Amino acid sequence: MVRVALNWYPEPEFGGFYDAVLTGKYKEKGIEVTLIPGGPGAPVLEQLGAGQVEVALSEAADLLVRRAKGLDAVAVFPGFQDSPVGFMVHPDGPNKLEDIKGRVAIEQGSPFQLFLSKKYGWDGKVELVPSSGSIGPFATDPTLVQQAYITSEPCQASAQQIESRFLPARDAGWNPYASLAIVRGADIDQRWVRDFREASLEGWKSYLADPTVANAEIIKLNPNMSQSFIDCVVERQKPFVTGADGLGVMTEARWMAMAEALSGTGAEVKLEGAWRQLQ
Repeated sequence: MVRVALNWYPEPEFGGFYDAVLTGKYKEKGIEVTLIPGGPGAPVLEQLGAGQVEVALSEAADLLVRRAKGLDAVAVFPGFQDSPVGFMVHPDGPNKLEDIKGRVAIEQGSPFQLFLSKKYGWDGKVELVPSSGSIGPFATDPTLVQQAYITSEPCQASAQQIESRFLPARDAGWNPYASLAIVRGADIDQRWVRDFREASLEGWKSYLADPTVANAEIIKLNPNMSQSFIDCVVERQKPFVTGADGLGVMTEARWMAMAEALSGTGAEVKLEGAWRQLQ
């Protein structure tokens, strides 16, 4: 049994993994996979380190920091080639990340915020305010810039007929792989890891071609998601799943760039051995 800890509720961000379960792609490889839903602050890497799960879905920046603290874990497959993190802005708001000024709702003190503050000289130019995840403040403040996920807030805004644009964090050089499948270092050479990676890749190909089966299960497991909302998410996330290098591909240059971005904020990272591109 391969237990996979998700770092959020069942959503299209995990669509390819759900597809691989529901269409039997993992079973074809001889492995039984169970997806375990998470939520805010889900300690998926701690669960992995403690042996409570065989796979954790997280993101590259978190993995690099946790490895520096002693976690022996290796990334083997990115569900998202490009990070879904960025900013939601109003139609007449900034066109580029370097143009951001005024009030910005963001996770204060996070490596992401520290990176942007340093890169763009936000001190004295930007007023940082807490980000609650709600789009209420964005709806009432025509000047607010809000940290967002392409898979969440923009579709919430669209559902409420609020116009918005999305500025991806990748444009600033902050681009950690996301929905990233991570295994324990001790397991990296096990056959099931390669089989899991191959079946996950096929699951994502299938999901991108036709998400119907997986989305039906996601809506059943997460009834807060309507069909129209999930359709919006699926459409908007597609280019972030495939990215520039292709579905499931990781490169040394990308990992090095992420490690450098984190180190620039004062964070300790451990890059060597953090990922393996299984073939």
